[in-house]
Amino acid sequence: MYMFDWTYVYIVLPCVLLSLWASNRVNSTFKRYSQQYSRRGLTGAEAARRVLSANGVSGVEIQRIGGNLTDHYDPRSNVIRLSDGVYSSTSTAAIGVACHEAGHAVQYAMGYAPIKLRAAIIPLTNIGSKMAMPLILMGILFSGAG
Repeated sequence: MYMFDWTYVYIVLPCVLLSLWASNRVNSTFKRYSQQYSRRGLTGAEAARRVLSANGVSGVEIQRIGGNLTDHYDPRSNVIRLSDGVYSSTSTAAIGVACHEAGHAVQYAMGYAPIKLRAAIIPLTNIGSKMAMPLILMGILFSGAG
C-alpha cells in the first residue's frame, strides 16, 4: 500500500515558497522602479560604462541580450550582458541593474577575493537551479515508495 510521507512536504514546501516569494519581490521591485526615469536620460548601458570608467576598468564589452532580468557579467569572456529591458532603458531600475553588473566586472578587475569564491560556485548553483523542480517532484513521487 502506498503511504505518502508528509515530512518531505514540510521540509521542501517552505523552501519552494521562499524561493517564489523572493523571485516575486525582485520582479515587482524592478517593475515598480521601471516607471521612474533618470533625469539625465542615462541608459543602463551608459550607466554601466560610467561605472567601469570611474573605476579605471577597460576592455569590458557591454552587450544586449534577450529575456527579462537575464542580466549578468561573464568573467570568462569579460562581457556584461544586459537584457532588453535594461540595456536601452532610462529607468532607475535599469540603471541599478546595469550598475550592479558593472560592479561585478570592477570586482574581478580589482581581484576582490569573495568574487572568486562566487565564480567558483556559480556552475553548481546553475545546475541546482535547473534541477530543483524535477528533483522536488521526484522526491514527492518517491517519498512514499519503499
